[in-house]
Amino acid sequence: MNHNKDNSINKGNSLIKIAKPESSASTNLKHKIKQPNTTEQGRHQLVIKAKPKWQQDSNFKVHFDKLNDEAKSGNLKSKYIIAQNLKYCLFSPENEDDLNIKLEQLSQFSDASISIDQAINQFNYCQGLSNDETKAYYSYLEDAAKNGFVPAQEAFANIHAEFYMKSKNITTENRALYIKTRDKFKEQRLVFLRNASQHGSEKAIMALSNLYFTQQQSDEHGFAKSYALNKLIMEITDSDDIYNRYSWYEQKQYANMSEEELEYAFAMVEQWLQIIKTNGTLYPSNR
Repeated sequence: MNHNKDNSINKGNSLIKIAKPESSASTNLKHKIKQPNTTEQGRHQLVIKAKPKWQQDSNFKVHFDKLNDEAKSGNLKSKYIIAQNLKYCLFSPENEDDLNIKLEQLSQFSDASISIDQAINQFNYCQGLSNDETKAYYSYLEDAAKNGFVPAQEAFANIHAEFYMKSKNITTENRALYIKTRDKFKEQRLVFLRNASQHGSEKAIMALSNLYFTQQQSDEHGFAKSYALNKLIMEITDSDDIYNRYSWYEQKQYANMSEEELEYAFAMVEQWLQIIKTNGTLYPSNR
């Protein structure tokens, strides 16, 4: 894959030169700020990794015991597969009475036929799992993530704080407990997403950039970190669509960056590229 002009980049999973885009920002910055140097020879190739397929071909309960035995033996892939399935089934109706209530509710919407089909398919797939079993999704995912399984760490990109709190049945009625539990989750999610990002997870990098940009993750350098992560995506992705989208984000942010923020961002890009190169893996967002 080749990109021309200022953002020129020759792909092949190699990490190559970062070029700062032309912008309406002061041209003096181009001379004053040190660009990341990513042009040394002999650069490592990134090994493309695909995440495990977690959805099974039939009712999940049929597969649960075998996967659980593997998980108990320390198989991180099995823990990840169990976690993703239990999370998918977390709010599925437990019995036919509950299903009928849900179908009645869905019938009120304009896209009822699609939603009803999805609800029935989910019910059939998840049938047989207890509420206690599905609530255990987090412990399986957390254990796999803590033990360094990158797909499990990346999966935290899809867990919002509100979803986590709902799955734990913790409401704002006990505000102190709610805030303490939510903040602990957000801190843990940040650790996992950082580690997945530094192992080349595009999805984790995207999630981190969004968390910083929208200030869902408070940080005094949040804007600069979001900018750096957008540049990072551009440097490692093999997708033209993703490259173009994040190039647009990056150029929009550039116009509003201060000299100090640019210095911070470029240093972060250079540091994280080196870490990704050392770890040697790339987890594309579409695999």
